[in-house]
Order: sequence, then C-alpha cells, then structure tokens
Amino acid sequence: DCAFSFDDKLIVTACRDKIVRIWDTESGQLKRTRAGHSDYVLDSCFSSDGNRVVSVSDDRTALIWDSYTEIELGRERLSSDGGEVLSTFTFNEEVKSCDFTSFCGED
Repeated sequence: DCAFSFDDKLIVTACRDKIVRIWDTESGQLKRTRAGHSDYVLDSCFSSDGNRVVSVSDDRTALIWDSYTEIELGRERLSSDGGEVLSTFTFNEEVKSCDFTSFCGED
C-alpha cells in the first residue's frame, strides 16, 4: 500500500518485507527507510504537515515516526478486543489501514 504526502512531493509505502519506505515523487529515488515491525506492514500515511508517518502491521502494532530523522515517536500494541488506542485510532479485531486526522497538537 502507499500514500502521498499532502504536498505530493513524497510517497510512503507499506511493504510485506516489514519496512516502510519514503520515496521522492519527482526523482523516484528512495529517501528514507524505517524498519521496526516484526510482520507485514499493511498501511502507512503521512501527517498533514508531512513531519510524521504512522504505519500499522500484522504484528498488531501502530508505529509513529519522524519522517525526516526516522526516529520512533511512539509505538502502540493493538489488542484483539478492539477499542481506542490513540486519539486518532479506533480498531476492531484487525488493523489493516491507518489515517491521520488530528495528531500531536495539529489543528
């Protein structure tokens, strides 16, 4: 799966090899990679300012990281009984996608 940054300059890809990658849309070059999941990455997306990426995986974790420094900003283990994990996440049983709405002080 993949998602564009809001300015369309970058693409983030979620991959079966457990790695999230950020690509430059003009050159097609790989800009950054982020490992950290122990199973397939199912989805990923940028925050509205492009500074953060969230990814969800079959390992039942949501990973939030800085899209420029690749530093991990947060990790949440997703339980199978459903419920709210982060202010922007609700899930039931399996998490297969993610999206930012309002995150870390964004308006």
